[in-house]
Amino acid sequence: MMREIIGDVTPKGKYLIAIAVLSFTLYSLSGVGIMVVVLDMLKKIMETQSIDLLQYWIVLIGLIVFKAVCYLFADLSKHFAGFEVVEAIREKIILRMKRFSLKFYTRERLGEISTIIHKDVDTLEGIVGHLWSKMFSDFIVVFIIGTGLFVVNWKMGLAMISFLPVAVLLLYLGIKANSKLQKDSQNDLADMVSLFVEYAKGIPLLKAFSESQAFQNKLKASMVKFGKSSIKISKSIANYLGRYFIFLELCFALLAAVGAYMVFQNQLSLFDYLLFIIISAEFYKPFISMETHWMYYIKAKDSYQRVLTVLDEPVVRRPEIPKNLTDFDIIFDGVNFFYEKGEFELKNASFTIDQGALVALVGPSGSGKTTITNLILRFWDPQRGKIKVGGVDIREIDYDDLLSNISIVMQDVILFADTIYENIKIGNKDATRDEVVEAAKKAMIHDFIMGLPQGYDTLIGENGVGLSGGQKQRVSIARAFLKDAPILILDEMTSNVDPINEVKIQKAISGLSVNRTVVVIAHHLRTIRDADKIIVLDEGEIVEMGEHEELIKSGKLYEKLWDAQEQAKNWGIGK
Repeated sequence: MMREIIGDVTPKGKYLIAIAVLSFTLYSLSGVGIMVVVLDMLKKIMETQSIDLLQYWIVLIGLIVFKAVCYLFADLSKHFAGFEVVEAIREKIILRMKRFSLKFYTRERLGEISTIIHKDVDTLEGIVGHLWSKMFSDFIVVFIIGTGLFVVNWKMGLAMISFLPVAVLLLYLGIKANSKLQKDSQNDLADMVSLFVEYAKGIPLLKAFSESQAFQNKLKASMVKFGKSSIKISKSIANYLGRYFIFLELCFALLAAVGAYMVFQNQLSLFDYLLFIIISAEFYKPFISMETHWMYYIKAKDSYQRVLTVLDEPVVRRPEIPKNLTDFDIIFDGVNFFYEKGEFELKNASFTIDQGALVALVGPSGSGKTTITNLILRFWDPQRGKIKVGGVDIREIDYDDLLSNISIVMQDVILFADTIYENIKIGNKDATRDEVVEAAKKAMIHDFIMGLPQGYDTLIGENGVGLSGGQKQRVSIARAFLKDAPILILDEMTSNVDPINEVKIQKAISGLSVNRTVVVIAHHLRTIRDADKIIVLDEGEIVEMGEHEELIKSGKLYEKLWDAQEQAKNWGIGK
């Protein structure tokens, strides 16, 4: 996993990480050098040799300055490396997200994607840029110090590492055993949290039936179970860390004992003995921090696995030789599609929408209307059959080119926390201000905008806070006018707006539909009486097709839907 993360870093980022590792290594070694110089100075003083103290002080000051400079370089490099990690991974995610089908954004929770891009990538920045550079340098220092001390005295070197393999093995086995306990504890935690949420939602019912203690007992049992699993984890960690550190301490104890014996036997000088005792503390430092390094590795692994849920998401396949569109009729040829096996399925959908025609999709909820528009937009690809635009299979058209030829006006309008001008300009980023104003006029929203304090430069809240539903709809229609795409998909927008806005929206839509291929999902049948074709769906099948006057006399589903809406209107229900 470490290799994959580093593979995502730019060459500049890798260079900065290498500089940070080298600087931290030199920083640690300069600290060791200071200890060696001080020991050598004390040795010569104790031997009453004449020494040049000035020379020692110059060397010590030089090492101290060098150590400070190394730390400065290390600190700067690790931060810059961290920024490179963030930039590289976020850029990769953003470029990947641009190639996803729009179904990705209807299925994934935006909050989860935001957490991945911000929290998980920031975690990788802190771990890879900051902590791993220090960790790598620590083990380089271990190798250098260990090699140097073995050269001084190989017997003392063996004593220094005597119980180290056993300690590392015990740590590995302890972490491995603890991982299973962690997984079990996480499952117990998830169960407990789920029950807590259910309990909070059900408090009114539980208060009404206060005699029943079954749910409280169930919740209490889950709390006890999670408590026991947490205690098991704590005991496990204390157990394997205790054994690990005992063997580390035994390494040092054996080193001290063997060294003392060798000094007593005149097999080792006092200077070399002190050298081992003092410098071995630097040798053991990374091993003391090994459990922490492992936990950071697990943290990085978890964050990177969440990042991979975005990076590994399938993208829309790009045709090798994309075909261009010149005509804009739409053909469904024997299309079968399902989201999941055993659930809703669109069956053998075949129809033609002529260029410039207005075709309405009607039917009960869940009949397949939205599925058809999703397939036109290529949110999904059908399991069987073909969808053609201008005689070209949409899978042979570049996805961005396909979407550039389609405008969408839906009931749930998405507006950004920006000016009204910028929200309209989303329809065409190259549009001039005059073109934006003209689009707003066609959408019947210009007069309202001019009545605002800053006109087109008035800031609106996220998702159009401050605007009514009808006003947001007309801003969305202005976008569609500005985009001027030859195909228009409408989800009838007048279901939940007041009569004044409804009239304005209908007029704007009438103007927008001229000379375009229009597909409208119709909820109020009286708004699509003049459609060139009405396609009636029921449970994923096309059951009727024709014009309003023809279908109203069919005695089938369309007539029943019409009669039901007219009756509801007469009773004052709906519009």
